[in-house]
Amino acid sequence: MSWDMKLFDAIRQIPDKIGQHYLKKKIGKSWGDHQQNKIGERLYKDYSDYIQHQQAKLKFKTICPVDLEDYDQKYRTALAQRLRQFGGIRGGESVLCLGARLGSEVKAFLDLRCFAVGVDLNPGKANLYVLPGDFHHLQFADASLDIAFSNSVDHVYKIDDFVEEVARVLKPGGLFIIEVGKGKSEGGSSGFYETLKWDSIDDLLSLIGRHGFKCLGREPIVFPFPGEQIFLKLDKKEIRPG
Repeated sequence: MSWDMKLFDAIRQIPDKIGQHYLKKKIGKSWGDHQQNKIGERLYKDYSDYIQHQQAKLKFKTICPVDLEDYDQKYRTALAQRLRQFGGIRGGESVLCLGARLGSEVKAFLDLRCFAVGVDLNPGKANLYVLPGDFHHLQFADASLDIAFSNSVDHVYKIDDFVEEVARVLKPGGLFIIEVGKGKSEGGSSGFYETLKWDSIDDLLSLIGRHGFKCLGREPIVFPFPGEQIFLKLDKKEIRPG
């Protein structure tokens, strides 16, 4: 990277760094454990602090949108290619993208001839691809979707609530496709806006499996982060231990 590009990148990050400085005074300073699954959850005073924290990410980054536009095109192309390689998407499926921000993943599914829409706490202004919504409390009917997708599992507030909502809106046998980063023991790390972390991807999948999902396949990815793309099928419901 040239000196000019390094300077531009540093300037571009200034609004986000300022926003993080003020948010750190009240939001998400500590982590707690989720039962016995080697899953860590960021601790908040209340749910409104979580909402404020997550809405801030796009708020600060859209002040300098050039990087977002570049990411949008790169991720749209990379995800569409990965989904084609999976071969399980025929076109015409109904797809909901969870935590979709500006809608790069929605566009990737549209490229595969799916009927796709996203939800996000802060979709930005005049977003044609993403609706305002909370993936812990979805506004869609039971058993109404063929596919749910998310690369934002690390931004979940309560993982059990999130997965239960996905199971609720998916049709029986529906697909839940996630892209997740490596766990702590695998060399992964958590940034300022992340709210959920795991020791290993296997630990995360073990927890998701308790909600009735069966893993169909896993493939490594390097963009937008080192981790895996995972295809899960909504199988018969399992009873979680009390």
